[in-house]
Formats: sequence, C-alpha cells, structure tokens
Amino acid sequence: MSAPGPDPAKIRELAGSMARYRPDMVRELAALCAIPSVAGPSEDGAPYGRETRRALDHFLDLGRQLGFHSVNLDNRAGYVEFGSGEHLVAALCHLDVVPAGDGWDGDAFSPVILPDRLIARGAADDKGPAIAVLYAMKDLMNQGFKPRGRIRLIVGLDEERGSSCMAHYARTAQLPDAGFTPDADFPVIYAEKGLCWVTFTVTGGQPAGDPLRLVAAEGGASPNMIPGRCRLTFDGPSGREDVRCDGALGHASMPWLGRNAISLAMQEADRRLAEALCSHPFVRFYQQAIGDDWHGTGLHIAQSDASGPLTFNAGRLHLEEGRAVLTADIRYPVSCPFGELEQQMRETAARLGAVVAIEKNIPPLHLPRESFVIRTLNAVYNRLTGSNAEPVAIGGGTYARTMPNIAAFGAAFPGQPETAHQAGEHIEINAWLASAAIYRHALAELAAPSQDF
Repeated sequence: MSAPGPDPAKIRELAGSMARYRPDMVRELAALCAIPSVAGPSEDGAPYGRETRRALDHFLDLGRQLGFHSVNLDNRAGYVEFGSGEHLVAALCHLDVVPAGDGWDGDAFSPVILPDRLIARGAADDKGPAIAVLYAMKDLMNQGFKPRGRIRLIVGLDEERGSSCMAHYARTAQLPDAGFTPDADFPVIYAEKGLCWVTFTVTGGQPAGDPLRLVAAEGGASPNMIPGRCRLTFDGPSGREDVRCDGALGHASMPWLGRNAISLAMQEADRRLAEALCSHPFVRFYQQAIGDDWHGTGLHIAQSDASGPLTFNAGRLHLEEGRAVLTADIRYPVSCPFGELEQQMRETAARLGAVVAIEKNIPPLHLPRESFVIRTLNAVYNRLTGSNAEPVAIGGGTYARTMPNIAAFGAAFPGQPETAHQAGEHIEINAWLASAAIYRHALAELAAPSQDF
C-alpha cells in the first residue's frame, strides 16, 4: 500500500523555493526530451546507438554551461560534479528511454509544454528527474555550499535494457560513498523485487486443412512495457484478414495500470478459432499458462511477501507460421529463490508445449531500513513534506542495484499518476520543482561537512 501524498501546500512551498529556475528547467527538459534516445544499434563512438550518445553529449554540455565539471566515460555513461576531496555523494539518473509505443496524440518526442505539465517520452523516466537533480546541484553551488568532498550526478544510457552502463562506470570511475537514484517514487525505497526477462517458444502451427488459420501475430515494443497494440493475421475462406487489438501502455511492474494488448489478441484469436472448430498451439499455450493473469498463476509461480506480489507481463510477441516467441517481464518478491521459480516455470511451460529461455535475471535488492542512506533520505522527505512516511518496496528495478549505498528516492510523489512507459508520459511541473527542492536538501544532508559515512 502506497504512502499518503504530502499536503499540496507543502508541494507549492517547495516548488516556490525553486521557482527562479523554472523557465530554464522547462526549456532544458524539453530540449532533452526532443532527443529520441531509445537504444539503437551499436556504432563507432556510440555503443548504445547514436541517439543515446546525442543525449549524453547534450547533457554534459549543459552541465559545463552551468559551471560543473563534466566527464564522458567512453560514451556509455558520464557525470557532472562540483566540490573537491575524497568523499563522493552521487545521484544516478538515466538518459535512455523506452520506445514511444502506440496511443500518443502526437509525436512522443515533440514535447508539449502546458501551464501545469510537460508531456513527452522520458519526461518522468528519467530525464525530468535528471534535470531536477542538476538544478538542485546548481542551486547548492549558487548558495556557496561546500560539500564534504564532491557531489556528482551520474548519467547512464542503458538502464532500460539492463544497466551495463553502470557496470562500465563502476569499472572506470569512483564509486560513491552514498547517494540515490530518482527513478521511482517517494518516500525512500528500501527493497526492489528481482527482475527476470524470459522467452517462451512454441513450435508448430495448425494443420493446412483448417478452415481458419492464425498465420502471424506481432505485438509489443519492449518486455518492460505493457503492450498497447497487437496485430493478428488470419487465413480463412475469404482470404487473409488482419485484426488489430488495442490495449493501454504502462510499466511492466504495474500491470494493473495498463491493458495488455497481447492478452486481448490471444482472447480474440481463441474465440475465432474455437468458432471455426480450430486450435493453434501457441494460442492454446497462452490461454492456459498466462491468459489475463498478472501473477504467473497458470505457470504455478504466483507468490508474495512484504515486497509485494510477483508480477508477470507478456511484453513482446512474434508469431509466424510454425513458430511463436513471447518475451515476458517477471518481477519476483525479495524472498523468492530464483532457482526454484525458474525450475517450476520450465516444468509447467514444458507440459503446456513451450520451451523457456532466461534472457536476463537481476537479483532483488534489500537495504536495511536502519542504514545511513535509508534513514537520512526518509528523514529529509518527512521533514520537508510534513509526512510520517515509512520506507517502501517496489516492483521496479533501478540503478540502486548497481552500486552499494544507493537507494531509489522519488521523483513521483504518492498519489501522483504513474505515467512512465505510458502514452502521454508527463511531469507535473509544480511537483517536479518540489522534487528538485527535496533533492537539494538530500544532497546537502548526505554531503554535509560534518557527515561521516
């Protein structure tokens, strides 16, 4: 259960403390969101694609213009910082974004600026928080704040596909002593579920003599997005027929906030084939193993603990005659032994006609509630918002897993709509400015001259 949202008057007060930067922040966020930094083919000088490289160059140039020291780490990550000394406090953000997907009213990479919000892919996840932290640091520097050591904003380019950018950072640059990643929700996050991407492959198709045959299906853009559209192609008495099933985009870790177009398409295919007294092996597998369930019930992997229930998102489907491949995103509870989950999933899928392959598995994260980082960030949030919130657990995966002593912290407030990975992704400008004020205080607290990590 999420914490109650802060008093709106507190949000306005915090936003007001950063109001002098509002025009610049909005302008710079719009410019950054106009870069379609979806991961692309590796090129010389652009290991994650040319658009992610362009976003990194743009951000580091902005850091230099604002007076920070900027460093590019082999076009995989980079940072801006101020201060001097051995100790290092850091915020970790990412500049890569998920594909636009379907359902937008216009171009997802042509930002729309309204009086109360900015709409664009990446506005909430995670370019908006990156700009918020950058200007929080700028305000500290303008005030003459002298940190114990340095304050650094690290930006990566591969968070949405597995965070290899942060592995590169860890090999080539100093690890922070403490910090946060503004890529989740307030208050502070003490636990993140495990994250697994898995493929289910079903071979075989329908008999050539069937009166109605499913010959193709295509849906979803990325496993960590709820698919917003799926297309089916049938071959029947009247020839080829294409059918489009529309759902609603969303983040895979919160499947209840979207509507899975692949599941809708499989329901439609099952209905049509059944009426023609036909059956397709993949449709049969899908309906038995997954259906319209979010928790892996049909695969016998459903479970829950204090970090929340297991979630299952059928994120990408490619079906052609004779073969179908489904890629799913699974977020499993902190206490779940992954080996047991994998074995159960393989056995159940095999009985239902599918072969399982694990694409990646990122273990859960659990930070002690009494740790310095969790205590400090939670206290800052409660003091500034007048809340009495406790640390929470999430299904999302963040850069907090990539380095010690880093916790996810904001930038979404409790009660705000979750728009990451959705059509119409946006930030509410007042709340965004308020988050920048909180980050200013959090960085100052973590890097206070008297602080001993």
